Amino acid sequence: MNNKIVKYLFAALSGIMIVLSFPEFNLSGLAWFALVPLLVAINGCGWKESLRLGFVTGIIYFFGVMNWLMVLTPYSTVFWVALGYIVLSLYLSTYVFIFAVAINMIIKYWNKRSMIYHLSYGLLVAITWTGLEILRGYVASGLPWAGLAYTQWNAPPVIQISSIFGSYGVTFLIALVNGAIASFVIDIKSWRYSLKALSIAIGILMACLTYGWVRLSIPVQGEEMKVAMVPGNIRQDEKMTSWGEKSGWIFEKYIEETKSVIKERPDLIVWPETAVPKFIFPESPEKEKLYSLIQSWKSYFLMGVISAEPDTPNWKIYNSVFLFSPKAEEIDRYHKMHLVPVSETFPLKRYLPKKLHDYVVGVSDFDSGSRYTVFSMPIARIGVPICFESVFPQISRRFVREGANVICMVTNAWFVGTHAAEQHFSMAPFRAVENGKSIFRCANYGVSCIIDLHGRVIKKLTPESDEKYLAGNVTLHPEGTFYSKHGDYLPWTCLAVVLFFIFQAWYYERKKGVSNVSRSSLRGRGIKDSHNRGRRSSLTSQTKKRK
Repeated sequence: MNNKIVKYLFAALSGIMIVLSFPEFNLSGLAWFALVPLLVAINGCGWKESLRLGFVTGIIYFFGVMNWLMVLTPYSTVFWVALGYIVLSLYLSTYVFIFAVAINMIIKYWNKRSMIYHLSYGLLVAITWTGLEILRGYVASGLPWAGLAYTQWNAPPVIQISSIFGSYGVTFLIALVNGAIASFVIDIKSWRYSLKALSIAIGILMACLTYGWVRLSIPVQGEEMKVAMVPGNIRQDEKMTSWGEKSGWIFEKYIEETKSVIKERPDLIVWPETAVPKFIFPESPEKEKLYSLIQSWKSYFLMGVISAEPDTPNWKIYNSVFLFSPKAEEIDRYHKMHLVPVSETFPLKRYLPKKLHDYVVGVSDFDSGSRYTVFSMPIARIGVPICFESVFPQISRRFVREGANVICMVTNAWFVGTHAAEQHFSMAPFRAVENGKSIFRCANYGVSCIIDLHGRVIKKLTPESDEKYLAGNVTLHPEGTFYSKHGDYLPWTCLAVVLFFIFQAWYYERKKGVSNVSRSSLRGRGIKDSHNRGRRSSLTSQTKKRK
């Protein structure tokens, strides 16, 4: 078979293995060598070929992981949904081909005949992939969805290093092992060097696992709060067709299912994000009925709502969470700060032509909050990232920095029947480990669960279950972790290092180019001088003959 075709098959294999590593396939073991075929394929290639091979891996990776976007077709035309799916997947795949190009660009100037090279190669792969992942989490609003670390959500010993390095530490570890294996495969002739480098990478992995096992052996202790979550499990298309006055049946369903929770005598009852598709606040008949019921429930009550502030210019509309006391007194409210681009807010909307501006008004028209609210109860201080916000490690960390001793996640279901819900849920254990905080998660038509501070799922409820609610004890932890105090220092350092390496490689390339031009110029001048000397010599001999 043609060697070039083999390279592209290898690149495609990397993409397929990465996709299979994520939920719902959950073949997490594949992640530890999923990058190897791509790294083998790009070995010895120029930057253009590396770009194309990286692009093949990236396209399969993100088209495979993000295919649930096509479920949005009931809410828009097939054309716009397909266009969004293609554009987003193409954009995300650029990080993979930048990775491939950067690796080959940098190692071109490294000495390949030593063990240091083989060890450095694995580190370079880890540094480059991790640096680009943190960049992806911030550029253009950020989308750290399907980071390599999240393949390991159900491997508690592996993810415990997140308490020190964050989820990006797990990404670094996975990429390091991939790089070490690839180095061994690429230069099998120098197997003594590459095997030592691989052994060091495996040693680092075992040290991380040992830390994980030790941490998991520590008993989980602390005050407990009983939580009852009522997800409702109402399909998004039903919610959208029941907006406003038509939403009465949804409100009543939540009320009836909440009544069955009362026998559990919970400290806190939770409804999910935007539970009822109506402006219940500031004024509505549902508000008055809800206030009366809360007093009969005798529990604190936290609910996700669409709220409005009619007194502000042009009305302010928020995706919010409200907390009420057992006396139906509003304790506080939190407005979602990191909105979903296009879905909740349209980028640069104010600069759009009037026709397009009018088209997005009311569709992508939420306002962003400005305060990280930590809800206070007698024993609990609760941080509540709303849906998309739970994808970002820095947001949950900020709630903890503001004093939260437990994290509640509320979310809504847009992607019924796909693996999006499982992918979204897979990030929650990392937020728990990163901050040393228990998490309870209430998801409409998604995964509702209770997770301990070590990222272990204690209780879980899915739409397929016959149960209407999930109740259980949540342990409260006032102490933070090294990560919650210091943040993502590892991935930002990786990004700085890889940018330095790229600049260094560019400088060497430029210097080499200037040197080649100089040599070429000198070579040309030498030929010209030689020609002139020959000409002068000939003229001199002719003059002598005349004399």
